[in-house]
Amino acid sequence: MGISNNILHHIENFTAQRDKELLAFSLLKSIRDILNPTQARILTVNGQDEPIMEIVINGNDACHYNYQNITISENIKASLDYISKWHLDELMEAHEEQYTAFHVLKQSRQLSQYLIVNLDNKPSRSESYIIKGMLSIYSNFSSLLAEAQTDELTGLMNRKTFDESIVKLYQSSALDEHNQNSANWIAIIDLDHFKTINDTYGHLYGDEVLIHVARALQQTFRQDDMLFRFGGEEFVILMRNLKREQCMELLERLQHQVSKIAMSTIDDITVSIGVCEFKNDIFHITLMDQADQALYHSKQNGRNRVTFYDNIVEAGLAQDKVVQGGTVDFF
Repeated sequence: MGISNNILHHIENFTAQRDKELLAFSLLKSIRDILNPTQARILTVNGQDEPIMEIVINGNDACHYNYQNITISENIKASLDYISKWHLDELMEAHEEQYTAFHVLKQSRQLSQYLIVNLDNKPSRSESYIIKGMLSIYSNFSSLLAEAQTDELTGLMNRKTFDESIVKLYQSSALDEHNQNSANWIAIIDLDHFKTINDTYGHLYGDEVLIHVARALQQTFRQDDMLFRFGGEEFVILMRNLKREQCMELLERLQHQVSKIAMSTIDDITVSIGVCEFKNDIFHITLMDQADQALYHSKQNGRNRVTFYDNIVEAGLAQDKVVQGGTVDFF
């Protein structure tokens, strides 16, 4: 395959993706095929320069996602600090006859993302030119993809991306079944008395309340938690790798953040929450029904509270539907 056809092939792969993580994997695969690096990865750091996600491509086309215990060398830290300090888009560093190329994919106060490529040889001018062009295409398409997956009002993921995201959670849950110390959780969050707010003050005022609640969600949950606006005043959160008490702590922190929202004509803004543990052998529609039953219990018992589904089952207030064996398979 000629170099121009090869580039077109990789561009075709980019624009065929409808998922941000698959798009990142496609970029890494293209970088590997063109530059033959010793390693290529995408590193995400938060506003405190702490690594929170890493995507690494392996030689067998497998893509490894890491959200915990990410280690980066002092040389890498120094290079990232230098990039941030001087507002650079890219940087080439040489260490012990090896080269490390840094390319900024995204940079903001809250989140920065870098493509980091380790090489035995410095890229040629033509290779560097090709990579820049591919990164530009990647950036543009990533922005378009984000717009398609984002709720216009709140900036959270929209409902139509939920099914794709829940598949990822099934897949990651299957890989983490050996971890008995933590679990994944689904929470449905509903804004209390929202219809009254809309009817009394108008929909524009109601929209402003929703924006504030979405901001409280973003400030409360971790980077690898998935936040959705499901429609109206309802939000859904998918939380990974948390003990039950950690899950409860996050949800109570959210309630506290929401209670601090200051609106001139509303005394108190509160949310009711229903939670269930994500289980890999139960279809997600059933799990959502469980979380919704827990939410209904919160609403019927004074609002502004968190209810876990297993608690109302134990109390005889809901009937647990048992799934007989097997795992959920989407393919």
